[in-house]
Amino acid sequence: MKKLLSLMGISLLALMLAVPAFAADKPIKVYINGSNVAFTAGSPYLKNNTVLVPFRVIFEKLGLNVLWDAKTGTVTGTSASLTISLKIGSSRATVNNLVKKLATAPSSISGTTYIPLRFVAEATGGTAVWDAASRSVKINTPEASDNSEQQITDLMHLSNKYFNAENAAGYYSLVVFNSVPADSVDNLKEYFKRYDMVTTIESLDILSIQGNEAVVHTVEKSVRKGGDYLPDERYEYLHTLVRKNGVWKIESSELQDSSVLLTPEQGKTAVVLPQSDASAIKDSLSKYYAARNAKNVDNTLAQLTYYGEEYEASMKDAIAEYFEAYNLTETLNSSNIFYYTPDEAAIYVEAAVKDADSGESYTQSSIFIFSKSSSGQWTIDDSYLVSYSDQK
Repeated sequence: MKKLLSLMGISLLALMLAVPAFAADKPIKVYINGSNVAFTAGSPYLKNNTVLVPFRVIFEKLGLNVLWDAKTGTVTGTSASLTISLKIGSSRATVNNLVKKLATAPSSISGTTYIPLRFVAEATGGTAVWDAASRSVKINTPEASDNSEQQITDLMHLSNKYFNAENAAGYYSLVVFNSVPADSVDNLKEYFKRYDMVTTIESLDILSIQGNEAVVHTVEKSVRKGGDYLPDERYEYLHTLVRKNGVWKIESSELQDSSVLLTPEQGKTAVVLPQSDASAIKDSLSKYYAARNAKNVDNTLAQLTYYGEEYEASMKDAIAEYFEAYNLTETLNSSNIFYYTPDEAAIYVEAAVKDADSGESYTQSSIFIFSKSSSGQWTIDDSYLVSYSDQK
């Protein structure tokens, strides 16, 4: 027993002697352009003469958008002109696809990923100075002044870049987390599987910047490159942006206007298809217009593609509300199938529309997208208004 107590005493003495040495080390502080950086996920620590810090807050403070890949343990910081990727346990990192060697590899402690601070600071064009006396790192960035307009412009173009690269996770990493439904990333991935559209930003105007909020107007053009059919379109959006932890992100995007980029000449260019499919498509279209003119909700619904009971119920209510609100007669003037695959078709339609209440009449041009079911029935998936003309 005495021997055991003696050993315990030696262990306790060793622990007591060790504590003051550990406690003597002050916590490491990080300053960016003179402002203290608060780390809530973990504390910076020193390893092999390298300060390692939790990655997310330092990336955001340096103006980078963050993307974390849990499967590979890779963290990526991006801006319009810079992409930095580091991987847990790897002494190699990439800066704009150029491989760089790290003095100390990133690590994971209690679920937090730590990255070498100096490397990231210098990769973003800044400087990092270690002050041993105060145990602090002072980082100065090349642009300490507020450059919100450039950051906002970079954000919008990076969002467009991620969308065209079909990077759903990257796209939503630029959106305020609280405004993103849980299944948004999966839904966007499904969209990318089905459609192949390339979007270009034709104009971008920052309408206002007030504190940590901004409003941006964009005109964007979407062009089909493959996949299921969607018409080329031009859109106008109003984007609301917010700045959190020094980084601008998209809070919401509201569609203000859209126009289909299809000329009558393109819509009237015939495509080769089996006569049986052409007849079935045009027959379904005729039944659809007949049902609308008769204000028959069930017959109108019968010409639409079935997407489940919930969808059918909502469409039924929408059609009934439309018939209640409008008293229109629509007469088919012409129709032409200009896009066709064995499972899908697009038809350009010109119809004369008369409003019985106002007496006005006009020509309405539309695109109807049809799909073919497993039973061989052609039904309407969607429709797009092309233009109104000849209003009287």
